[in-house]
Amino acid sequence: MARVLVVEDEQLLQRTLCATLTLLGFTPYHAATVDEALEVLRTQQIEAITLDVVLPDPQGRKRSGMSLLALLRSRAEYETIPILIFTGMPLSDDESELAKRCNAEVFLKPQPYSVLADHLHRALGSVPAD
Repeated sequence: MARVLVVEDEQLLQRTLCATLTLLGFTPYHAATVDEALEVLRTQQIEAITLDVVLPDPQGRKRSGMSLLALLRSRAEYETIPILIFTGMPLSDDESELAKRCNAEVFLKPQPYSVLADHLHRALGSVPAD
């Protein structure tokens, strides 16, 4: 089963997306902040990421899902990992350009989780669970 990191600060969305991904044959991990996401990435071999744009930043470093995207793409080990941006707000022009430059697909909430799962399966070359 492909290991997917769900970076989402809204607990209900995080839980339901993780549960759906489990039912669809993935092994989800979750994080609500950039720091939590980096810790999961440090300790687990993650194969794909779903990424919210607006995340809490308890340290006040002005970090968001987009800054995490840029950081990941700057590291060789994450240059090609599939990243799906899953956000409730339309991206700004700068954010859209960054997503395009970083080869990240953008999905606006609400979006059926099955759509994200289908894109994950295609990006990973895996077969959906029955």
